[in-house]
Amino acid sequence: MVESENGSRSPLRFLLTIFFITIVPLAIGLYLAPQLIPQPQVGVIRLSGDIYSYSTYEVVEQLAYARQHPSVKAVVLVINSPGGSASHSEELFLAVLNARQDMPVVASVDVVAASGAYYMAVAADEIYAKPTSFVGSVGVIASLPGDVFIEDDLLTSGPYKGFGGTRDGTVRQIEQAKFSFLEAVRVGRGERLDMGLDVLSRAEVYSGVQSLRFGLVDGLAATDEAIRRAAELAGLARYEVVELYPLALGDETAVYTFRPPALDPDQLWANPTNLPTGIYYRYLAPPQQ
Repeated sequence: MVESENGSRSPLRFLLTIFFITIVPLAIGLYLAPQLIPQPQVGVIRLSGDIYSYSTYEVVEQLAYARQHPSVKAVVLVINSPGGSASHSEELFLAVLNARQDMPVVASVDVVAASGAYYMAVAADEIYAKPTSFVGSVGVIASLPGDVFIEDDLLTSGPYKGFGGTRDGTVRQIEQAKFSFLEAVRVGRGERLDMGLDVLSRAEVYSGVQSLRFGLVDGLAATDEAIRRAAELAGLARYEVVELYPLALGDETAVYTFRPPALDPDQLWANPTNLPTGIYYRYLAPPQQ
């Protein structure tokens, strides 16, 4: 022990001891804390283009990743889609509802969230759009079965086995799907919805400004603002925004270099061709004059 001439401990030695015992460990802890304890994250999930089997798989996998990783505290759905397959749209709706059990989910409409894409959006806690976004098209389309005929070389156990059913039976299926869609909007929007289901069932597409007036969305905001709102709902003051696609479906090392594919407006608005027989929640663009 270093002592001064009068036998007391050296003040310098005492200060150095305090420095190495308290200050140095504290500095090391502050440096390592962000690496040992991940910063809370707001995950971004993008739906671009038609809703079909693989696009649904991508979104569902990302929602599952968010639910399985405690560092993800909220999710923002960035939507650019005219809708698609009815069954896959309903799967996305249910997946978003399940994710809401664990964290806030906010939907951000970029260009369009129509038909099945809006079906998915109403499962979120809140929906935001831009003033000129396209929202709505709450309705169903389906192709009717052809005329029933008898083929000598085809043996079936029932008269409609080869046709799927009658034309009026298909109409009833469409009506049932329509009411399911309307009920999802009614429950999802709750008291915020300011239009009757009879008007909503006309399947019109509304601008962001009109959608706000009718209660189809909660506000007019860019995606960055929707991300801040999701963080606010999760009670986050400091957070990191991450794209969940490379984490859930790609290379985790590429998370900071990942760039979402550029949006193709022509493909987004193109009417589908050669669709398999089925029921669709999809917006069909009017023909060009």
